[in-house]
Amino acid sequence: MSFKNETRLTGSSLPPLGGSPALLRPVPSGRAGQVHRLVLLVEARFGIQPNGQVERKLERIFEKASQDELRTWVDSIAALPASDNEWLSLVESLTVHETYFCRDKPMLRMLRSEVMAMLIERKKKVSDYTFKIWSAGCSTGEETTNIVVLLLQALMKQGEATLNANGEILPNPRWRLEVIGTDVSRQAVATSKNAQYGDFGMGSFRDFTEKNLKQFFEKVTNVADPLPGVTYYRAKHFVRRWLSFKQHNLLSGVPAESRCDMVICRNVLIYFEDSVKRRVQELFYKALQPNGVLIMGGPDVQFWPERYERRFGDGGVWYVKKESV
Repeated sequence: MSFKNETRLTGSSLPPLGGSPALLRPVPSGRAGQVHRLVLLVEARFGIQPNGQVERKLERIFEKASQDELRTWVDSIAALPASDNEWLSLVESLTVHETYFCRDKPMLRMLRSEVMAMLIERKKKVSDYTFKIWSAGCSTGEETTNIVVLLLQALMKQGEATLNANGEILPNPRWRLEVIGTDVSRQAVATSKNAQYGDFGMGSFRDFTEKNLKQFFEKVTNVADPLPGVTYYRAKHFVRRWLSFKQHNLLSGVPAESRCDMVICRNVLIYFEDSVKRRVQELFYKALQPNGVLIMGGPDVQFWPERYERRFGDGGVWYVKKESV
């Protein structure tokens, strides 16, 4: 029994199993016990909160395996690090990557008009012309690409970028922009890097205006295995040049980036237990430089309020890291 793909990728280290309270829970016997044991191992390595839906997915995945085969496989994968392809392939089957461009418009407007505007103005005052954003749990890259568009628009509004005859927004050459998207899923990261999205009913562009599509995206014709009747687009070069994507496990204990001006992580922490949320928020704090901004999802609780100045915008709450605590 194997989930392995041909390409081996490096990923995060295995968190200590003894540190996970989930592994101390009673485990049922028989086949159900092996599935439950696997659920707890998944939680320990990737922070996915155990629930009935996860167990049902695993039951479907292993429905053709006998109890002995399942036990042997769980024994073998338990000894493997979270970076092993067996684990990464299994996680692909458990995670759902549902996202699209311009999702949560009030929050996006707040990012551009309030958060980014404040950070750009502050940087101009100290002659710091770098802007680094970590988009954690980026899924297939739509929101991360959206962030680049918003940043370019914010720079233009602040007089730090110009619009050329082709509709491209070009920052003042003194600016260095980095927007890095990360996800635990290899498939999601590969889609993000490929940067090709289909335009159909409930696809990636379901809430995107025709004007923005024309300005920031271009048609792609050389698509492998395209859906019949679907037009595909990718972000134009003046957007893609500031983007990068890589695989990262939020339970690795190490931030994917450092000295960030902004960390944004939405619709991810809701899948974690509170103890895991605390660990992940610790990573975000380490990744931010002083006065950097943390953006989380609406339902997410801030576990370290004393470390931040909380601000309220038209699109929700955002947190500014204090220079000292």
